[in-house]
Amino acid sequence: MNGVTSFAPILTLSLGSLVYLVTGKLLERTKLAAFLAFGLVVAAIAMLGIIPDSIGESEYGLIVNDFSRLLAVVACVGALVSLVSTRAAVEGEGIDTLNEYYFLALTALSGALVMIFCSDFLSLFIGVEVASLALYCLCGSRIHRGISAESSMKYFLLGCFSSAFLLLGIALWYGATGSLSMVPLAAVPYNAMIFLSFLMMLVGLAFKVGLAPFHFWVPDVYQGAPTSVTTFMSCVVKVAAFAALLKVLVLGFTYPQPWSFGALWVLAVLAMTLGNLAALQQRSIKRMLAYSSVAQAGYMLVGIVSTEYGSDGVAATLFYLVSYCAMTVGSFAVLAAVGPDADGVDSIQGLGKRSPLLAGCLTVFFLGLAGLPPSMAGLTSKLFVFSEALSAGLYGLAIIAVLNSALACAYYFRIPVAAFFQSAPAQQTQPISVPLTTALALVLCAAAVVLIGLFPEPLLALVRDAADSLVGP
Repeated sequence: MNGVTSFAPILTLSLGSLVYLVTGKLLERTKLAAFLAFGLVVAAIAMLGIIPDSIGESEYGLIVNDFSRLLAVVACVGALVSLVSTRAAVEGEGIDTLNEYYFLALTALSGALVMIFCSDFLSLFIGVEVASLALYCLCGSRIHRGISAESSMKYFLLGCFSSAFLLLGIALWYGATGSLSMVPLAAVPYNAMIFLSFLMMLVGLAFKVGLAPFHFWVPDVYQGAPTSVTTFMSCVVKVAAFAALLKVLVLGFTYPQPWSFGALWVLAVLAMTLGNLAALQQRSIKRMLAYSSVAQAGYMLVGIVSTEYGSDGVAATLFYLVSYCAMTVGSFAVLAAVGPDADGVDSIQGLGKRSPLLAGCLTVFFLGLAGLPPSMAGLTSKLFVFSEALSAGLYGLAIIAVLNSALACAYYFRIPVAAFFQSAPAQQTQPISVPLTTALALVLCAAAVVLIGLFPEPLLALVRDAADSLVGP
């Protein structure tokens, strides 16, 4: 029975989402579609707090421990904040089929939770496909816009490509080990098939995380998808993909190994450098944030690369991941509140006069992404990750990360400057009315970005426990 309870949050979301298909248009007509989704996610969060830890290594393909519990809560809270903050924006974006929209969002979150809780490669692949298929549809939910359909098609084609790599890697693992479990590599003789399996899985998961040079889908999908969908994806997809990557590396391939260390080192450098250089050239805020997410994934990978002398490197990555989710969800939620077509830098010019709340929150989020005060979460996260690289003797990697972080300030500063010091075009001078739910969600994200950095001890304790449950003390 203990094993069945591990599925409680996933079953709540997946079975609850079927209500949208059963009731037809009733939920839309009674204005209950959004509130049911909020209630289901809240119920899943509550269940995550009470389900017991797994006894043994695996129960029915899922495992519940401090690591999976923490990331599942982060994914669900991020999904809830994104859904609440963009509730008013969904209809403004022309998404007429609300039942299908919330059904797909809850289904994607269910798949993400399977990825986070998975204990073998079969459940991992099922989670990847459930989440991906729902997200492909969500990206094209603004059906009257060609760019939305284009982003959905690109995401679908490249997603299939990455899934093929992941599936091939799993097949090679099964051929080498005779099992789909993430058994420690120490129990398996190392051979060329293991190495090929690692490369294939790394390519597949690098696509999902959005690491360069496998990031081709990120800017087009972030820009073309409705902003409400991008807000949801920016947290849920990143958390689930990093959870899967960490489990595969640490549990399956017993990282660090000499051959895996070098590959991750190169990926981290490429992601940081290519992401920041591409972001410097953008006038589209959504594309800028997309390339920024590639660079930010590179910073997080620095923590994983540093996982050589214990679990502190994983803890640094988890701390950074939680902070990043608060900053990126808030950034996209502000864009959604500005308007359905808000994207270019000119769309937020003069925002300080039109809505001081939106401009202030946007400044906090972008300063956090740059790693500058008063958004202390970004600064603390970077210090934690960079110090772990130095502790592991990775001086070259730490220097590259610091230089990239300084380079990123050049484009992050554009947004606060445009919001407060540039005049709005004549057609964009009217005040912006911010719904109460959106305002509360934005204030919550901004407060988290400031307080996580000022008082990091509670989160540090959680991420260290989570890292210890994955890596071992």
